[in-house]
Amino acid sequence: MAISIQKFEEQGGRLKTDDIDFESFRTQPLPADVLRCISYMHDIEYQTVLYTRELLMMPQYKDPQFTAFLTLWNYEEYWHGHALGRVLAMHDLPAHDSRLADMREFNKRYLFWSPAIFWALGYGVRKFPAVHMTWGAINEWTANAAYNRLGAVADHPVLTELLTRIMRQEGRHAGYYASYARELLEGDRKAQKVTSWFLRHQWAPVGNGDVPKIETSFATAYLFGSGDGMELIDRIEDRIDLLPGLAGLNLVRTGIAEAREHVIEVEGFLPPPPNRVGGDRKSGADDEAVLQGL
Repeated sequence: MAISIQKFEEQGGRLKTDDIDFESFRTQPLPADVLRCISYMHDIEYQTVLYTRELLMMPQYKDPQFTAFLTLWNYEEYWHGHALGRVLAMHDLPAHDSRLADMREFNKRYLFWSPAIFWALGYGVRKFPAVHMTWGAINEWTANAAYNRLGAVADHPVLTELLTRIMRQEGRHAGYYASYARELLEGDRKAQKVTSWFLRHQWAPVGNGDVPKIETSFATAYLFGSGDGMELIDRIEDRIDLLPGLAGLNLVRTGIAEAREHVIEVEGFLPPPPNRVGGDRKSGADDEAVLQGL
């Protein structure tokens, strides 16, 4: 592997929030549209444990390095959800267990069958590991970009600091997924074709199927549907194009366009982010920088 688990063990761990002034959200509350995005992110971060359950149904459970990564990834994502839940709680919004119980009730049918689905894919589809590692890389890239964009949109110093810390960890996750995917795709036309097919026919912005579709669509379209958000997506598309055999898919742009149409269809209007957003803010956890530093 291009990235060793030892690096994650040394650099990862529980998100540091001891010095985050969560009480500041009482006196400087966040706008409703920003809180809606945070609610979506809270749900997705906490969903990681269930996705881990699915991944462990595949043959890769035999690889100690892979299961070690899943353990560390799941632990860090849990604390991301916990921190975002504290932000929601400061606004007297549902968070943590009560919100998660509702989400799992909403999605109970899929959650019942999903381990069997992943077992069948893992054992029945040759080269499927390349699919899920590539899928994971794209989802982590978009998550990192979403936190980047949300911090700029909200323009709240405490939220910006919290999201920057989350992005550092998300960047390491993206780096691992992308490194593993590149290794599985390199020089393997079968893996490239299978991965390309699944992405073109099955990929959607993270959260589709886990939370109500309109919530995924709103967060996706609000953060990336215009201006600087579109520039971040261009960077993600460039990274996908650099993966062996996956150039020209245009996945994320298409997903965002569909999300925008969905929000307008259901709600009649997509609110624009504030005009104060600057165009030069970049994540300190850019996964390419992380890859170079490990």
